[in-house]
Amino acid sequence: MGLGKREAGQTDEGQDLPANWLSNARRRRRRMRRCPAPWKAQADPKGANVASNEASTSAAGSGPESAALFSKLRSFSIGSGPNSPQRVVSNLRGFLTHRLSNITPSDTGWKDSILSIPKKWLSTAESVDEFGFPDTLPKVPVPALDETMDDYIRALEPITTPAQLERTKELIRQFSAPQGIGARLHQYLLDKREAEDNWAYYYWLNEMYMDIRIPLPINSNPGMVFPPRRFKTVHDVAHFAARLLDGILSHREMLDSGELPLERAASREKNQPLCMAQYYRLLGSCRRPGVKQDSQFLPSRERLNDEDRHVVLICRNQMYCVVLQASDRGKLSESEIASQILYVLSDAPCLPAKPVPVGLLTAEPRSTWARDRELLQEDERNQRNLELIETAQVVLCLDEPLAGNFNARGFTGATPTVHRAGDRDETNMAHEMIHGGGSEYNSGNRWFDKTMQLIICTDGTWGLCYEHSCSEGIAVVQLLEKIYKKIEEHPDEDNGLPQHHLPPPERLEWHVGPQLQVRFAQASKSVDKCIDDLDFYVYRYQSYGKTFIKSCQVSPDVYIQLALQLAHYKLHGRLVATYESASTRRFLHGRVDCIRAASTEALEWAKAMCQGEGANVPLESDREDEEESRKVKFSIYSKDHLRELFRCAVARQTEVMVKNILGNGIDIPLLGLREASIEVTGEMHELFKDESYNISQCFLLSTSQVACSTDSFMGYGPVTPRGYGCSYNPHPEQIVFCVSAFYSCEDTSASRYAKSLQDSLDIMRNLLQN
Repeated sequence: MGLGKREAGQTDEGQDLPANWLSNARRRRRRMRRCPAPWKAQADPKGANVASNEASTSAAGSGPESAALFSKLRSFSIGSGPNSPQRVVSNLRGFLTHRLSNITPSDTGWKDSILSIPKKWLSTAESVDEFGFPDTLPKVPVPALDETMDDYIRALEPITTPAQLERTKELIRQFSAPQGIGARLHQYLLDKREAEDNWAYYYWLNEMYMDIRIPLPINSNPGMVFPPRRFKTVHDVAHFAARLLDGILSHREMLDSGELPLERAASREKNQPLCMAQYYRLLGSCRRPGVKQDSQFLPSRERLNDEDRHVVLICRNQMYCVVLQASDRGKLSESEIASQILYVLSDAPCLPAKPVPVGLLTAEPRSTWARDRELLQEDERNQRNLELIETAQVVLCLDEPLAGNFNARGFTGATPTVHRAGDRDETNMAHEMIHGGGSEYNSGNRWFDKTMQLIICTDGTWGLCYEHSCSEGIAVVQLLEKIYKKIEEHPDEDNGLPQHHLPPPERLEWHVGPQLQVRFAQASKSVDKCIDDLDFYVYRYQSYGKTFIKSCQVSPDVYIQLALQLAHYKLHGRLVATYESASTRRFLHGRVDCIRAASTEALEWAKAMCQGEGANVPLESDREDEEESRKVKFSIYSKDHLRELFRCAVARQTEVMVKNILGNGIDIPLLGLREASIEVTGEMHELFKDESYNISQCFLLSTSQVACSTDSFMGYGPVTPRGYGCSYNPHPEQIVFCVSAFYSCEDTSASRYAKSLQDSLDIMRNLLQN
């Protein structure tokens, strides 16, 4: 899952805000330095530093297939001959444009034509697998310059004024002219592609994560809620936690042995192999704060013979190190792990002094936390603590429950929550996973830099918070769902905990000087303020799900994206720059690009669906007067006309989606051209200082599909002060939405957007059924 770039330094129109909001990343553009390959360990803190998630399926292939794939990752290269991706893309551009611009609802042959393209050019490699795909992954392409510029103009049309658009077109004409700088920069990227495994990786990583200075919780780290457990005793808590950690360790062993199954695309060129690199970055990795730019600690792919595997447990702000597998005594059993966890649960509440909440500092703005970390490192014992946390496989947070009325919101007529833990509903549980509830609850019981934080609450609530830079959501979701399903399929009937004579877990003691001591009160205040401002709502739409959507011959993801556009238009009378992450794992070290769902076709359809009304169109769920609801409503557009507009919007959304997953989106190429202009000329080109560019990069609607096979859900905060965040999980007969906004913005409301979604999905069903 990608969430969209955090634009804390811009208003909706892309204008500068006061300096305290402005991200250094938006002000500071510097020459890109070459970074090590993303799978190598980054031990130096100064070193280089991370959707619908593309549906994937594990091949029945064996471990050697996966190991062979990884052994070839570094060496793969596609030549520049007649069968190169650039030449093929150039030859096919006209075909793509012609076919996609003439799609009609009855025209289905275009699907086979478009979706066969990758296989045709990829299969020119010397060695192919049993499905006809190359044994090695292709590199991310650099789309043709005129294609990128044409698509960029088309993406700007529904979100800019005519005057803004005309100025941008003139800048593009100058940029793309035969003697303009555009061709030179494009060639620079083509040369970079030939020289590197993934020409865009570090441009993208820094832009999306490493350069962003605002805090991780709410703004970047998603939280995920799993179906709550029923704990009767503290032994149940310890035993369940032990089973999770045992599953994590088993997964680690599978990674070490190279037996992770190769995943293949489940659609859009079915069985095409997908890059697995991010799966190897989940465990034992950590983000490190920097004053100007963050970095990543990434584990080595090869385990040393004397290397221990450990986790860090946090309970009531006290941290403990638990060694799960040691070179001198092997791997702990589940019951042995449980006994270690039980020790932590009994020791932490009985400490003579309240531990300092060092974890709370990780929730601060990145530059602030970087300076605090430097102060911590002045003590050698603190250095060792930091090393233990960063190299731990995961962090396990043992929490206390939030109050049942914590930040509670809803709306009249909403469907009731499905999961409950005592009097806590699903929205309440999601708050705990995203940020911990504040300094008085569990926000100090975290280490927000850690890639995976498993969170278990004594009332049965559980899930995770994960740092996004190392991996997309699909890898995290698949790992935890695999472990959870195994636990569900093989329940342990033994309620006892045998006593083992293991040494107790090591308690991590922090040594904090006066300069740092005052920081805890300041951090508590700033973190609590951010949490109080989060307007978050888990909404289950239960009138229908993807079964009905598929019966309408529409992709569920495309359908839901158009519903999100309609819901926004009904509230605000306009469409805005919308981010939906699109997986690019078909390419070497591919992560995501951006599917821009705000299209001219979607705007025309939304206008017609609202019968020409502007902002704040009355919602059906707002109508409380029975007489008002009985009034005859007149439509100025026929259903046939509305259906035709809808099909045009579907075709455009599908076209954009397909181009993105095939590596021909616009956001990554535009980012590359922008950074190339700095590296080649020493300054950013005027095209990327343009008002339209700023508007296009301010994602007021940040969305992603987080598909789960269990009844779980993942959510996050907006990426702009005046925007919405909205993840969704389509099930056969319902759709789960996690909607977010900020209370400090008077124009946005999570519950009202959820109401608008309900109305939009209802009227779309009325339009398309039968």
